[in-house]
Amino acid sequence: MPFFKNQEGYNLYYEDINGDSKDHTEGTIILLHGFASSASFFRGQIKMLRKNYRIIAFDALGHGKSDHTVKLNLSKNLRYDIIRDLEDLLVYLNVNERYGIIGHSLVGGMIGQLISITHPKDVNFLILLNSGYIMIDNVIRNIFYNLLPYFIRMNFLEVVANSVEDILDKIIPYILTSLSDSLNGMKLTKDELYMLIEDQIFTMINEINVYDPSGIECPTLIIAGRLDNFAPEQMSEELHKKIRNSRLEILDMAGHFAPAQRKDVINELICDFIKTLG
Repeated sequence: MPFFKNQEGYNLYYEDINGDSKDHTEGTIILLHGFASSASFFRGQIKMLRKNYRIIAFDALGHGKSDHTVKLNLSKNLRYDIIRDLEDLLVYLNVNERYGIIGHSLVGGMIGQLISITHPKDVNFLILLNSGYIMIDNVIRNIFYNLLPYFIRMNFLEVVANSVEDILDKIIPYILTSLSDSLNGMKLTKDELYMLIEDQIFTMINEINVYDPSGIECPTLIIAGRLDNFAPEQMSEELHKKIRNSRLEILDMAGHFAPAQRKDVINELICDFIKTLG
């Protein structure tokens, strides 16, 4: 299996499909998985795209076949490391051409958005699957978000930004319970843990308030599911409003894992979108 070492010395698993025959493909597409997922999530899309494209995907640190850290860092935000590792992987694979990005969920989709903003000349197109504008990029934020009821997720910015302190008072004990197995050996008092959790959540809210996806210039396809309880369609609608050159598709009878569960419909939308780009 192919691996490359990141700057911290961890082995990260990657796939470079058609990398040896890149001169005979129609372009390069990068696949970015979500939190607690892996590159294998895209097997339905890989099977379809590999006929014509070079496909690059990798398992982020702590995911899939990549190395897992021995010690859990509760406050480390994965997006910085994922972006750095992706940039290094592209250099390692000698990717000099423009590429398209397909990102799933609130991590893969957000990484795709950030790469499109920071490297606009390199990104040919962006496809966001069940994504949004929230930085769910570490353990604390992921648990916090998973504990929120659906009606709050539907109006995340309005509800949480105005009442985050009340929500945290009720939800922190459940976060600590979820983290109990990971806290063994950590020399933190209960007050320090409370402060760490509060700092991570407040920072997440502040980042959302200043994050502006309108800087994305490339053609963008946004696909949402009406039954998506994790990234409600309202998030995709908000992205569509802010990304000028975007197209929005909301699928009935589709949840958060639509790319795997309804791959035929998703794949058809992806192919149709790419064809329109010429």
